[in-house]
Amino acid sequence: MNIEYYGIKPSQRLYILILGLSTILAIDIVVDNKLSQSTILLTLIFIGLLIGSRSIVSFSKHFIERLIVKREFLDPLVENRDLRVRLTIVNNTRFFFPRIEIMDKYPGVFKLVRGSHVLKTILLPRSSLSYIYVVRTIIGYHVFGPLEIIVSDPFKLFNYKVEVNTGESTVCIKPNPKPISSRLIRLWTQSGLGLGKTRIKGFGQEFFYLREYVAGDEYRFIDWKSYARTGKLYIKLFEREANLSIVFVIDATKNSLRSIIGETPYEYMARVVAGLSSVLLNRGDWINVIVRSTTNLRSGYGRGRRHYYRILDTLSKVAWNPQESNISIGDLLLIEACRIPRRTKTMFLVLITSIDDYELKKLIDAYNKLKSIGHIVYIIQLLPELFEMKILRGLDAGLYYGLISNEIDKSRLIRKELLKHGLNSITTGPHDLLESIYLLIEKHRLVSS
Repeated sequence: MNIEYYGIKPSQRLYILILGLSTILAIDIVVDNKLSQSTILLTLIFIGLLIGSRSIVSFSKHFIERLIVKREFLDPLVENRDLRVRLTIVNNTRFFFPRIEIMDKYPGVFKLVRGSHVLKTILLPRSSLSYIYVVRTIIGYHVFGPLEIIVSDPFKLFNYKVEVNTGESTVCIKPNPKPISSRLIRLWTQSGLGLGKTRIKGFGQEFFYLREYVAGDEYRFIDWKSYARTGKLYIKLFEREANLSIVFVIDATKNSLRSIIGETPYEYMARVVAGLSSVLLNRGDWINVIVRSTTNLRSGYGRGRRHYYRILDTLSKVAWNPQESNISIGDLLLIEACRIPRRTKTMFLVLITSIDDYELKKLIDAYNKLKSIGHIVYIIQLLPELFEMKILRGLDAGLYYGLISNEIDKSRLIRKELLKHGLNSITTGPHDLLESIYLLIEKHRLVSS
């Protein structure tokens, strides 16, 4: 347990008492030209009180480092849910702490919903105490500050503060996956490629059915056993899985964390990618999630439920105080392309909020290189202004839309520039983000099938 000490400090109450005693002494001297016995007695009592109070606080210094302090999280670490935090302090010494104040420093973006993170009490020898408070969580990597303990005397004349770093001080809050609507599920189930693992005819390994031989069929697929049995030539047809290789690239830099907490572009991106990953992994697709932030994060390729939890872990490690990344999205795409196995055609979905001239040039250059080896790139640009406007209504929304019209026009110009170089892109807001990405994926699945 790491402890940072602060010196013994007099309280504001002590200054008030000193001022009051000084006033009494001054009145005695002015009125009687001497101190009365009662005033002298009061002064001696006050001095004894000062010595005793400071001795108690000073003596507690030798025992406070022997306290056992523990912080525990009692609920799953998922965004927008109540998280119970339990603090436990154990006093194994024989010292009596007559007045102790404990304050836990929870992350500033969390909201206190129940209880109090400050406790004022006494701590008896050979005893322990614990209390619980509840906060509302936000996606990402958060740090609980050190536990602040203030020990004071019974009269609160002096206090002594220490900050204790408990063992469990960081949390990674996972996103709450955004579900896909039943309308989209029905649409793509009726198209022949449902939400289960999909198989189509092709050169796979699993037998599909037999059909009669026609001129031009390859001899290696003739079923000679059927020929021996029927005297007719039949061709073996096989099936393969209609699986995709998809890479989600999420921009989690400073501009993606604009807007009201809980409604930022990054939070929407994380929820949408988590929801889509759940569905796509169930279909057998290969998914990789890359997050560009102060520290670039990568889930790695995989499929199945175990990989889904790796994706959630990756999305939960984004810090809320990001600096500008030292790598462009285009360079990040090229680095990831080098890790993809040969002949694996991959769909890159780039979710980004701001594209400047340098980023635009890098994206176009990366697209041309990826296109030459068969990969597909889509740019999904999210306007932070549309996320800010989401909470506005009526006249306020209309006025704000007028203010952000320049940003909307700028995004259109960027989209035209990307399209001129053959790079497909869409601009979206919070309402249609999930549907837009899901349609891109399923249309690509039909084309590739």
